[in-house]
Amino acid sequence: MTGSEFDIDLAARRLPFPDRSVTVVVMQHVVEHLELREQLIPFFRELHRVCTDDAVLWLSCPDLAKVCTAYTVDRGQALKEDRCRRWPEYSLDGVPVQQFINDLFQARGRHRNLFDFELLAWALGQAGFHSVARIEECDLLAAHPEFPPRHDDEQSLYVRVCKSR
Repeated sequence: MTGSEFDIDLAARRLPFPDRSVTVVVMQHVVEHLELREQLIPFFRELHRVCTDDAVLWLSCPDLAKVCTAYTVDRGQALKEDRCRRWPEYSLDGVPVQQFINDLFQARGRHRNLFDFELLAWALGQAGFHSVARIEECDLLAAHPEFPPRHDDEQSLYVRVCKSR
């Protein structure tokens, strides 16, 4: 992450914060960029270390289940239209709509994983987080109105994670 208060290498294995010093973490479309076993689970363990017992994590990422369902329903047409509404410059340049599914899965080589709720909850559980709830973007924005809305519930998984049960 660059251009923030802290520039952090999320895969560096050690976050620059003391134990139990962080109360809130918000990550939108970050976790899918980390390799599951070698980067993401160790990163979640680091988050567990630095989070206070009452800390809350808010995470979003592409939703594997929604993407797969969209493919079976209309080959991804509705998801592509949603993307075009949010980013009018997006184009498949004449390639059939199914390519949009590949764009979501691969993100031009930047995505390492896509998650459904169960897989993301499992990965968080490997790090000691066991209170994981599916939410919608509006829940995140109600708690943190300073974040700009993404309007991406059609293709994204949002979760609220509490360190303590």
